[in-house]
Amino acid sequence: EDPAAWTTGEMNRVDLLDSRLYELPLNLGGLGPRATLLRALRDSVTPTAGLVITVDLGHQVADVGMSAANRALVDFTALRALGYSLSVPFEFELALGVAGLQALHEAIPELTFLAANVTARDSALFLRNRIIAHGDVRVGLIGLVNPTVRQRLPRAALLDFTFESPTDVARREVAALRAAGVTTIVVLSNLDPADHAILANEVRGVDVILADMYVQWAPELTRTRVDVPQRPYARPGAPLLVARMAANGIGVGRLDLEFRRNSPDTSAHLSAAEHVTQRVTDRTAPDTALVRTIAEMAMVTRRPRGELMVPAFVDLIERHPHLATYEGRPTQGRIPQRMWEDFMARVVRVRGNAEVSVIRRLEQFPTLIGKLHENEVEAWLWTEDEVVLVDMMGGDLRALLKSDTRGELVTSGIELGRGSILGHPIVDHVNYRVATTNVLFEGARAPFFARTRRVRQTFRIDGEGVLVPDPNGSPLALRDLVFSELRRLRAQQRGNRQIDAIAEWLEPDPRFVRLLSVAFDRPNLFLSMNQVGGNAGYGEVGESRISAANAWVIGSSGRFVVTQTRQHSATDYGFGLAYARQAVRIGGVEAVRETADDMRFDITLRPTGLRDGVRLLPFARGEFDSEFTPTEDPSTGLRNPRELAARAIGGLLIPPGPTLRRMEFALAVENDFGRKNLQYGVQSRMEYFLSVGRSARGLAAPAAYRFRNDLTYYFPSASDDATRLGLRYNMVHELLVSIVDELALAITADFFFFRGKVPATSALGSNAQLRLGLTYERLWKPRYQPFL
Repeated sequence: EDPAAWTTGEMNRVDLLDSRLYELPLNLGGLGPRATLLRALRDSVTPTAGLVITVDLGHQVADVGMSAANRALVDFTALRALGYSLSVPFEFELALGVAGLQALHEAIPELTFLAANVTARDSALFLRNRIIAHGDVRVGLIGLVNPTVRQRLPRAALLDFTFESPTDVARREVAALRAAGVTTIVVLSNLDPADHAILANEVRGVDVILADMYVQWAPELTRTRVDVPQRPYARPGAPLLVARMAANGIGVGRLDLEFRRNSPDTSAHLSAAEHVTQRVTDRTAPDTALVRTIAEMAMVTRRPRGELMVPAFVDLIERHPHLATYEGRPTQGRIPQRMWEDFMARVVRVRGNAEVSVIRRLEQFPTLIGKLHENEVEAWLWTEDEVVLVDMMGGDLRALLKSDTRGELVTSGIELGRGSILGHPIVDHVNYRVATTNVLFEGARAPFFARTRRVRQTFRIDGEGVLVPDPNGSPLALRDLVFSELRRLRAQQRGNRQIDAIAEWLEPDPRFVRLLSVAFDRPNLFLSMNQVGGNAGYGEVGESRISAANAWVIGSSGRFVVTQTRQHSATDYGFGLAYARQAVRIGGVEAVRETADDMRFDITLRPTGLRDGVRLLPFARGEFDSEFTPTEDPSTGLRNPRELAARAIGGLLIPPGPTLRRMEFALAVENDFGRKNLQYGVQSRMEYFLSVGRSARGLAAPAAYRFRNDLTYYFPSASDDATRLGLRYNMVHELLVSIVDELALAITADFFFFRGKVPATSALGSNAQLRLGLTYERLWKPRYQPFL
């Protein structure tokens, strides 16, 4: 009856063949009708019947078209007008931080914050409990805050508060209240339903748990009553009832506690508890005076409808019928929440040139139907989370996602169940480019990001919609990135072209993406102690480690591999080098010996991808092995021919795992073109990896142990001479201790055993090196990762 108090809603229309379906706006309660219902409930209690306490159990963050500080002032002004006296803080209140809450408390001193398991830094903002007295009845109230709210707080707010276990705190506060002689205890909670079951089972002495934040869009009309005639003679145990309400202000709950005396001389005791819920509907007349007051305070103006951002889902399905089901479930003619969340995660991953994205789920999602314009989409994207790009180790990423037992995170590019990222196996010690948000990066999940590298938090968006890290740019909200992409599509494409472009974004992630990577496989600068034994008679063998002398030496080595990974196969192009030289005195003469002198090129063709149940896969490799300078025969002083060895290798490999990184068995053919000596043999290679000191959270360890074996055996032949080795066996133990980023301290024990094919070289020889050096290891993926 009062147009000044009217609010505007959108009516959605969908055409199905010759019929039209209409959907009214989703009812979000609203302060006006809720005030009417609440006042009716309060007025139903006569002054002689008892005392009325009105309690708020916290708010969620949402987009309401105003700043958080202004919204807090408006909300709590309305709560004061409605007679609220206590509030249990939740996500919205805690996100204000200590300073914001103190300012709010000074502005609205009539409302008291009740939170037993949260302590505010340098502040006495929160009461742990409250005793309400009415005659000789004393009701103890305990406020419990959902600790999972930490996952949604920005770092600045998170540092203001300390959270404790709700169960432990409840047990402590119950004991304190019982010692103070309270008649009954009520817990006011915004915990999850499962937490209430634990609380009821493990904490004795609570009479009623009043719960909120139970996400239910259509609350039932309920009335629950529990009579306890034996209460004065029974020891308080489990709660009489756990009363749940609905979120979003679409219901009002009332708890009645009845007290009686067995005789005029005895104290009052709790005899019954009754809980009633009533729905706020469109038929509930609003409190128009309150609505006008709030509207004037908020100065809320309705957003213009804006451009058409997302076509009607029925139009999308008509051109792309497979979208009618998502993750095996029907979409019911509208974009479901999970599809929308996956779309957001996919946009930030693709536009950020990342391999994986991890974002938070949407807490509020009014499922509108029909064509979606800018103001409707903006109502979904209330989040102010800002985009962060990082390089993150696979083990840390895996630990982060495994910690999400509540399903609060949405990902793109990774399938944790298959252990894959874009179709490639996850390797714990490899870095992946991850797009995430500041609330995850800096908030309660910050420990999982402690070892990230190449962090980017300021950006610009180029003309193609790509997110470009720029130190002179600005922080970018996730919602703004998604809006930017939707606006770009709308500006460039209309009609069916826009429908096809949106449908492409709604498609699930591809199961496999081709990858080009460059591996820096431990380039090393080292100090080595060289010890050789049993090398008499091996002077004609062109192997530097055999002709070396016992001495300390400084050298370098390294290997670089460029890999092209396709869906079913991969090609590795490798280049390795090692060089170290020593000056020693032999028979009073200064001599130079090379303890390492090697150049090696190789090409490997191998199967790839995730092949469940496959244990042996074929591979083929070609190698060319040479040296910078030829070796010298120490007995004659003559130079041996330069090594020009070519090998063809083919065999079977076991797909790599978290610890067994390589296992190969192969046949080998070798010919040294420096002096022809065709040989046939077998080869085996193995590499084992073990993290050292893994943290309690499952993050990748700062140290690692590697054990490598390389065995080659060539069969005897009629053309064997003193230049040929029949056995080569290299065993390496390596401890890597991280220093900074990918730079590590390497402590290496390297053992090389050899045996020739003729009597002069039949003794088993050895070369042992103890190396201390600096090493660098990184798998760089140019398409996704910056080099610096």
